[in-house]
Amino acid sequence: RSEYQYHYHELNRFYLFMFIEIPNGSRAIGLGSAYGYEFLPIIKRLSRIIIIEPTEKFMVHKELNGVPLEYRKPSINGNLDFPNDYFQLATSFGTLHHIANVSMVLKEFYRCLAPDGYMLIREPIVTQGDWRYPRPGLTKNERGIPYKLIHSIVKDIGFKIERSALFDFSPFVRIMAWLGKPVFTSPVGTRVDRLLSLLFSFNKRYHRTKFIERFGPASVAIVLRKQLG
Repeated sequence: RSEYQYHYHELNRFYLFMFIEIPNGSRAIGLGSAYGYEFLPIIKRLSRIIIIEPTEKFMVHKELNGVPLEYRKPSINGNLDFPNDYFQLATSFGTLHHIANVSMVLKEFYRCLAPDGYMLIREPIVTQGDWRYPRPGLTKNERGIPYKLIHSIVKDIGFKIERSALFDFSPFVRIMAWLGKPVFTSPVGTRVDRLLSLLFSFNKRYHRTKFIERFGPASVAIVLRKQLG
């Protein structure tokens, strides 16, 4: 934990956290949140954090900046062992595309989320390569969720889409990574990526086989809200 570096604080702030307001003392749940560092920008507003995480090495940690931290292993069917309307905030940053039953998991998060609560999502919207062949750096069944499909799923569940923004312009992100300068740790890098993603927003192609098709945003950030009533 002492050596771990989280490279997405500026990304989360710019696309997600700056668009929500949660009361002090809120309860939060994160899907695949590892050490929970994604909650640091709003930690002062939280009274409890629960993380759904299969990796046992994280589970020795009991607090994050003084806020109680609890880990639960995920169930195979996606059920969450919490009452209705329990959390004020839910996050899933780059986790849904690893699991098969996306709709079921999101329905459970919706059920556990309090009215007027928020769910924040970041997910790739491309295949991430041809999964019939080995893909270095990716898990066997990992794949993006098509842009129209992820929006359709959350609407059908009942979420209100407060904001949706494309990001992750692949050529720029890869060049900056090669230079040793992660894009989303920098306010400037994050904004340049946003501009490029807007300019090429017409390209939402899911499986990008041609070189020119790689010039487009590869991910989406979505602010969802469970409406009152």
